[in-house]
Amino acid sequence: MPNTTQTLPSATQDWDRMRSDLYQFGYCLMSNALALDEAERVKARLLDQAAGEVKAGLALRDGGGPDEDPALETAPNQRVTNLLDKGEEFWQLLLHPIVDEVVCPLLGKHVISSSVTANITHPGGQPQPLHTDQAYVDVPVSKAVVCNTLWMLSDFTADNGGTWLVPGSHHWNRMPSDPYDFSDVIALEGEVGTVCVFEGRIWHGTGANVTEGDSRVGLLNYWCRPWIRQQENMPLSLRDETVAAMPEKLKQRLGFAVHGTLGNVDPALRKGALGDLVDRSVPRVGRLSLLH
Repeated sequence: MPNTTQTLPSATQDWDRMRSDLYQFGYCLMSNALALDEAERVKARLLDQAAGEVKAGLALRDGGGPDEDPALETAPNQRVTNLLDKGEEFWQLLLHPIVDEVVCPLLGKHVISSSVTANITHPGGQPQPLHTDQAYVDVPVSKAVVCNTLWMLSDFTADNGGTWLVPGSHHWNRMPSDPYDFSDVIALEGEVGTVCVFEGRIWHGTGANVTEGDSRVGLLNYWCRPWIRQQENMPLSLRDETVAAMPEKLKQRLGFAVHGTLGNVDPALRKGALGDLVDRSVPRVGRLSLLH
């Protein structure tokens, strides 16, 4: 249960405070992480993409509650996935200083992006069941192996579906026994341009949008330690032209690099000024023989 005798995290630009809040409460907030014009540019591309996927019949829906139609066609909320292939506007978020200053101290300097997705909650959206983002790891577990950076591209409020969190739950070493027991949650609130980092063990879920016409737009960079399989299969999902246009540091953060003995590839594919970066355009060695 949240400790009401302690002041919960508020948005700051103090890196030490953010790291301390993340350790103590399981989440932290950075104010003005994106300038308003940057946030609007990212939001505009995201909403245009979301509308295009609705028109094309490709929209991913949720937010209908526990009795949600399995087809999800009538669910109010929308998710957009594989965003790095849908606009260079999203790339900058993975190179933001908060990754080096907050995410890397939590998960290590070789952290990689597991997925880049968006969650748009519309009026009528029901609360998501409480969960953790590393439920695939057996508990108890003493450390976070994943975390999220949640970019607020619109104001987050208690009424429009601002993410529900249970502060301190990352220390409990267990999963929610009743994922629809919301008695201990707080609503994540913040202005456009704020970013929240929350670690993989904290109990959380999308909040209910009880407004008449206020949609909440959030973008999620899901990070993992480099030995964990990514949520999005980026080497398969991303188009060749997208990968070719990316800077090397971004490719590294997407897992296009060998980590020790993991993710190993044909030696011909390993290159890059920053280390063992994989170049998909290089021909593979294939079958060789001294007999021919």
